[in-house]
Amino acid sequence: MRSLKVLLVGQPNVGKSSLLNALVGPTVTVSNYPGTTVEITKARKRIDSVEIEFVDTPGIYSISDRSEEEKVTEKALFEEEVDRAIIIADAAALRRSLYLVLQILEAEITATVALNFVEEAEKKGIAIDTEKLGRFLNVPVVPINPLTMEGIDTLVDSLLEIRAEGFRVEYDDHIEKGIEQISSELKEERLPNRFIAIRILEEDEHFYKYLKDEGIIHEVKRSLEEHPETAEDTSKIRYGVASFIAERVTQIVPVEEESKERVDRVLLHRVWGPVITILFLLFIFGVLLYLGSLIQGVLMDLTDSLLSYLSMEEQSVVTVILAHGLTGVAAGVSIALPYVFLFYFLLGLLEDVGLLSRFVLNAESSLRKLGLHGKSFIPLTLGLGCTAPATRATRILSSKKEQFHCASLLACVPCSSRIAIIMGIVGFYGGMGLAFSVLATLLLAGLIWALAVKRVVRTKREPFLLELPPYRRPLLGNVLAKSWIRMKDFVYLVIPLLAIGGMVYGILDISNLTDTVVGPLSPITTWLGLPAVVIIPLVFGFLQKDLTGAMLISVLGIEISLALTPLQIYTFGVAATVGIPCIVALGMLAREFGSKRAILLTATSLAYGLLLAGIIWRMISLF
Repeated sequence: MRSLKVLLVGQPNVGKSSLLNALVGPTVTVSNYPGTTVEITKARKRIDSVEIEFVDTPGIYSISDRSEEEKVTEKALFEEEVDRAIIIADAAALRRSLYLVLQILEAEITATVALNFVEEAEKKGIAIDTEKLGRFLNVPVVPINPLTMEGIDTLVDSLLEIRAEGFRVEYDDHIEKGIEQISSELKEERLPNRFIAIRILEEDEHFYKYLKDEGIIHEVKRSLEEHPETAEDTSKIRYGVASFIAERVTQIVPVEEESKERVDRVLLHRVWGPVITILFLLFIFGVLLYLGSLIQGVLMDLTDSLLSYLSMEEQSVVTVILAHGLTGVAAGVSIALPYVFLFYFLLGLLEDVGLLSRFVLNAESSLRKLGLHGKSFIPLTLGLGCTAPATRATRILSSKKEQFHCASLLACVPCSSRIAIIMGIVGFYGGMGLAFSVLATLLLAGLIWALAVKRVVRTKREPFLLELPPYRRPLLGNVLAKSWIRMKDFVYLVIPLLAIGGMVYGILDISNLTDTVVGPLSPITTWLGLPAVVIIPLVFGFLQKDLTGAMLISVLGIEISLALTPLQIYTFGVAATVGIPCIVALGMLAREFGSKRAILLTATSLAYGLLLAGIIWRMISLF
């Protein structure tokens, strides 16, 4: 059977994930690129007698080695065995997209240009002659719409064709002479000598290894007196060619004012923008709580009958242990799963519609007051999903000090697992008002924590640049696929841990060892005003935060509202949610900032959460 490896390459927000979903559906796998923390998505599809592996690379603006994402895409394109590339271009920003297209074509990689957002461009008065563009580039140019599947079959057909090399940028005589000089000093390689020489002239050190002698670089640069900044000059020539092609294939027609501009006038208003952002986020949490509690109630009713069947008077030791394990799984699925999935679904909608970047912009001024760069909103938002990848995402900030400053605030950003505790335990058993009280406390705790960290970690202010994508109709299948990809670790990893955690508690209970484990830690629960046995879900929660709710049910029973007062439920919610959430997050902090900083930050944040919860419990108890 013939096989092809096809890379999807394009700029951020150009629709690569939507195209991948349109090509193969949600049957994708996500993994880190070897030796990095950058995620790539892969999927396979059989077409006739050809098996195609699609690889979705990180979004980049150009081929270079400046960022981790650019390095990964560069390696995937030029160091691995690649048969084809689909370069996704934005019809509304063709000039910018063509720069990346020209760079890839210089490597003589067999490519197809997928022109996305054609309808959006037409609404802006931009009409692209795709046939003329294809003749210029000497590669197929296929207009697509992943939402309606338009052009997808044509795009797949183009992958199976055998074609000649595409367009080649011609530089001025002096640079061309330099390219020839470097080409003559290269080792035998799979990549074209011309392309390697251009990358070397553009000072991409990753390509220096292809030279027989690096001394040729200084010799060639000395000969290029007319181009003292060779890397910048080659870039300008390539961009000029991209601009020329874009102008020749584009026709501008007058249109009425875009609705996007009218919406942005309100959404990005100095006063109304932040207000709308806050109200929208509160609305999302309200939807999350309401729908999550409905789903939770249904799931708990379904599992309650099964658990009741296992709760017979005469049981063997094995049956009791298995019953506890099943209780952990049932509670975890009922409590965490609805909120984790709903959160990722709502986050995916915000991303695909184009609202998330507007929220980033509205939050920028507030973040500045806390000593944070505007880009910090991105990892902080990711922290609403999971603290571990959010910690890794702090790499978008320029310095380690800025990165650590941002990562430290994740102690008070409720990840999806902590949201599940707030909604599934506090909200379900204590009511919506109590759940929002915990969220309000978390916000207040976060502000106090952020102001304290600001005094300790002082960072330099830098300008904030952010690209605002156009508003788009979300593709439901794509949103569902992204939600599943983001939460499947919960299904594959956390659910088995829920079963193990339940069985471990069952063994402790049968062996009468619970008091032995709980006793030394009883001062903590005494400080919090909680039953001593509640320390077990708090400890298990640090091992994996999703275990918290399930273990609470394991130790107190399914009717938590009968075992704890509303104030105790509230206190438990605060204690379980303030601080670095779990050992996985601790590991990621250690990987990014070193073990000492990670342990210090984790210990300090957990102590802060327990101290705060105990103080609040005492203050409320006075009344």
